[in-house]
Amino acid sequence: MRQVRSSALPAPAGRRKKISKNVPQIILNAVIILLLFLMIFPLAMSVWNAFKLDYQFEDTMWYPTFPLNIYNLFDAFAQLKEYILNTVVVGIAGGGGLLLVAGLSAYAFARIDFPGRRFFFSMVIALLMMPGVLTLIPTIQLYKDFGLLNNILKIFGYQGKVNWFSQENAIWSVLIVLIWHGFGWGMLIYYTGIKNIDPVLYEAASIDGADWKTTFFKITLPLMKPVIQINVTMAIISALKQMETVYLLTNGGPGDSTQFAANYLYQQAFKSFRYGYGNAIGVVFIIICILVTVGLNTIFRDKNTD
Repeated sequence: MRQVRSSALPAPAGRRKKISKNVPQIILNAVIILLLFLMIFPLAMSVWNAFKLDYQFEDTMWYPTFPLNIYNLFDAFAQLKEYILNTVVVGIAGGGGLLLVAGLSAYAFARIDFPGRRFFFSMVIALLMMPGVLTLIPTIQLYKDFGLLNNILKIFGYQGKVNWFSQENAIWSVLIVLIWHGFGWGMLIYYTGIKNIDPVLYEAASIDGADWKTTFFKITLPLMKPVIQINVTMAIISALKQMETVYLLTNGGPGDSTQFAANYLYQQAFKSFRYGYGNAIGVVFIIICILVTVGLNTIFRDKNTD
């Protein structure tokens, strides 16, 4: 009996050891399944609720109903075309503006030794910690009729007053504010990319007699391509998600000149209580985001990996 027990003991120990090795993988799989559920189920709810009339939403929110009301999607797509155009224009212009303003600022902080460099860089980092809403009050003071910009124009001899939130100017004012809000993070990402470039390359270029323009266009810019792609992509994503800045500055007005898809969705779903239509806007928005993602992947595809 003792021999039988001694020969039988190693098997359970081996199984326990095998199970203990698989525990991390089991936990990881469970977490992935949970995350997928938390991501996919809300999307599925948006899809089936997009085909409901508004009065059907509250009682049948958790499951689809038939017949499907496809007119919600048609109405949402027809209405969103103009707002998506605003979103795409601001996203592309914002990405270009960040590339110009934040990229050149990052190059100056990383490559040029000027008085007060550490102080100004520390101020930029400190401003990143501030909530964006805190800057909206001085922003309104900056743009309104008797604000700082109009006073600066008076110094240069312009006697009129510019309405920065008129139907013609409002979208550009919003664009400037969004670039301002994204400047800190954009500059920090560009700065990190520039600092990670091997200094030996700059030393070799200097020995060969290259000036700063040559080193910028032949060394810095080509090696910064992946970082530029990240920042431009983030600017477009920020424009697609943009709601709070537009809501607090203009609420989509005057008219619909600064209306963005996310802000329009909020107005329809949570102010007008059109939940079915709001979900339809969300579905159209998801489709547009997928198309934008495919477009960005196509534009930024590395030809060397094809």
